[in-house]
Amino acid sequence: MHKMSKELSIIIVSHNTQGILSECLQRLKAYYPQAELIVADSGSTDGSPDWVAASYPEVRLLRLPNRGYAYAVNRGLEVAQRPWVVEMNSDVYLEPGDLEALQAALEAHPRAAMAGPTLYTPQGRLQSFGPLYAPNYWNLRRPRAVGWVSGALIMVRKSALQEIGGMDERFFFYNEDLEWCTRARRKGWQVLLVPRRVLHLGGSSTPKDPRFIAEGYRGGLLFTQDYYPHLHGLHRKAVWLEAHLRQWLDPNLVLREGYREIAKMLSGGNMEASVFETTRQVSDKAI
Repeated sequence: MHKMSKELSIIIVSHNTQGILSECLQRLKAYYPQAELIVADSGSTDGSPDWVAASYPEVRLLRLPNRGYAYAVNRGLEVAQRPWVVEMNSDVYLEPGDLEALQAALEAHPRAAMAGPTLYTPQGRLQSFGPLYAPNYWNLRRPRAVGWVSGALIMVRKSALQEIGGMDERFFFYNEDLEWCTRARRKGWQVLLVPRRVLHLGGSSTPKDPRFIAEGYRGGLLFTQDYYPHLHGLHRKAVWLEAHLRQWLDPNLVLREGYREIAKMLSGGNMEASVFETTRQVSDKAI
């Protein structure tokens, strides 16, 4: 275990999650004591960056503006030094052997660039990524090549990043993992789902803000625009119709406001800009 940890750079993305981050770091220090640990803090205001600096001076702390998940991951990728790089949420709680399972899968599949585990909720259920993703779990007894894996925890072969590049920073939150994995596959690499159960608390850095709902739809539209342009027009019309109906009919007030944001975004016509009005750029350069 300790020998393997010498080969690891682990990027933990955190935003206002000091209590959860504490548990996450305790586990990483216990199970992977020789790994290079990098905390990419996205503009936290709960004191967690100062706490990391004081409690874990050996951890590399990146104090970043809050420009989204992809931006934070990319800043971590730029400084990571080891041949195997892990990017993960602070609310993923690892157990001994979890990262070993991902590395073993990648070593057994030389054309695999990325690997992710099967994520479980605190209630012991598989984390859902929609009905189209569910078949990936069927009879999953060994690593399987899939379309994408969740950005909550991905191990990446660092040498592959020279060809693939970092995450696309136009995606503020949601869909950045889908785009990254799809780009890897378009360049001839595999993405593996590994039958290793890992706990993901989920939603720890996501406030009840309607803009996050809009971001999810904006990211999906960006994705079809880039990768499935023949379907993008139909996709856009479907989102427009759903937004106009649900902004009046949805019983959840937060969701209704989110759909108003989507309708406003579609009326403006600019899909590149985040609804959080932060500057985006694509990181397709070599890391």
